[in-house]
Amino acid sequence: MYRIAIITDIHGNTYALNAVMKEIKEKSVDFIYCLGDMIGIGPFSNEVLDTLMETDNLKMISGNHDEAVLTLLNNEPYPESRIDVIPHHEWIAERLNKHHKSVLEKLPRIINPTIYEQSLHLIHYPMREKFHNAHICRDPFDLIGIPNQKNFTSLDGLDDFSLVCFGHEHNNHWFTCNSTTFFNPGSVGCFNKPFARYGIIDINQNGYNLMKQCVPYELDKYVKELRKTSIPRKEIILNIYN
Repeated sequence: MYRIAIITDIHGNTYALNAVMKEIKEKSVDFIYCLGDMIGIGPFSNEVLDTLMETDNLKMISGNHDEAVLTLLNNEPYPESRIDVIPHHEWIAERLNKHHKSVLEKLPRIINPTIYEQSLHLIHYPMREKFHNAHICRDPFDLIGIPNQKNFTSLDGLDDFSLVCFGHEHNNHWFTCNSTTFFNPGSVGCFNKPFARYGIIDINQNGYNLMKQCVPYELDKYVKELRKTSIPRKEIILNIYN
């Protein structure tokens, strides 16, 4: 058996991430996949990226917040649909460690591991193949609609994959469409309860078993530290945790 953990949408919440990583170590996980949006929303982007980069058995892919911050750092077109978020992302960009920037720039959008003949498609949010390389200014993660069977029926290029894991939408999802299972364990860092969510997948020669996980963490402490910061859109962010 091979055990992997799926984490996604940490969003600068180092308190939630630390709780998840501690529990993962106790569950004999072989490998960890992080499905994007490590930064943005929460103020602790550098701390989150430090933790992820110091973990040997882990791979990351990029999400829309990660890519949007990079557009500001690289003077590239920023998504017009998120124009009101620019001050927030500028705050993140100004404080981002230069080494972290270079790591984020090299991240893929998609990882397709095969484990015990089970082919997985790991992406921040499912999209049609023609948008796989579309610049973030075109909002490629937001074109398919909310996660449900009706919207995901139009996805192409997934016939060879038994399981698609994704994030982006902060609630958890688990359903089958066109003979493919779609699994989102829910956001690690954006949840209005004092729990951080992630997923575990056990894979063997007979198939795979999905398990939603939920670990308690010090949400009150995180919110207290968040209130101390000067991060733009702070009141909107705090509403996430009410």
